[in-house]
Amino acid sequence: MKVRYLTLFLVFSFCFSHTQNGKIISKEVYKLHDTIMSRLKGNEHILEVLDKVKFSKIIYLSDGLRVTGYISEPKKEGVYPCIIANRGGNREFGAWNPYGIAFFLGEMASWNYVVVASQYRGNDGGEGQEEFGGKDVNDVLNLIPLLKELPNADTSRIGIEGGSRGGMMTYLALKRTCDFKAAAVVAGAADSFTNITSRPEMEKYVYSELIPNYFENKEKELKTRSAIFWADEMCKTTPLLILHGSADWRVLPTESMTLVNKLYEAKHPTRFILFEGADHGIREYRSEVFAQVKRHFDYYVRDLGKLPNMEPHGR
Repeated sequence: MKVRYLTLFLVFSFCFSHTQNGKIISKEVYKLHDTIMSRLKGNEHILEVLDKVKFSKIIYLSDGLRVTGYISEPKKEGVYPCIIANRGGNREFGAWNPYGIAFFLGEMASWNYVVVASQYRGNDGGEGQEEFGGKDVNDVLNLIPLLKELPNADTSRIGIEGGSRGGMMTYLALKRTCDFKAAAVVAGAADSFTNITSRPEMEKYVYSELIPNYFENKEKELKTRSAIFWADEMCKTTPLLILHGSADWRVLPTESMTLVNKLYEAKHPTRFILFEGADHGIREYRSEVFAQVKRHFDYYVRDLGKLPNMEPHGR
């Protein structure tokens, strides 16, 4: 009898924690420190952006864990389409910081979108530990029900974007849901085997430290995090914009090029731009990157544009 009650309790606890996914536990105004603002004084564009948007720091539930995230949204009242933004890096490296929040989350919110972003479990004071593309993918997907709590968010129009490791998280999300109207990826990690070959330190200090039982299940875990092996499983009603710099050494551009060929074979709506001589963040062409991402989201997310015909056609 005790075993039965214990089983029922565990089942109830599991179901309850999952029904709470995306629930906002706390939300507070996030203000950029005066020292940050003083450094931005000479940048007229970002000052115009910051005049249009506001930020919040949040704690939300994901698999029963309290996870830290951020919201960037227009100050003007209204109902807006949404973007889920996925950070790169691991642990505190590459985490959302005041500059990233201002320059990236603020920029996208200034396009009249509600933007939400996770630090992933275990970071910035959050509970648990990230798995570099394991259970922490739920921290991304649980932003979908979170958006439903926001009165100014139109959850029938959601896009998703990410850079580097955030690109990998974006691909993994597209493998699990068709909720997104469009996706954009900058220098996305798509082949973990190539990554650990070109950068052995990634295996030593990231993969082996964050992925549970990594060495016992190495090939399986690397394939799980490599979109080139399951490109045909990503949702085909989510058109992809993939951008990469040809001089990127952190994530080799061949990772995106190989993935694009796989997506072409799968007839997945994809636009690929290789920026000549650009680094990992495509900093040499940042304004063009923003323009391309905005055009992509405005057409497919904001305006619900028609998907292209991927079958051979024309004269």
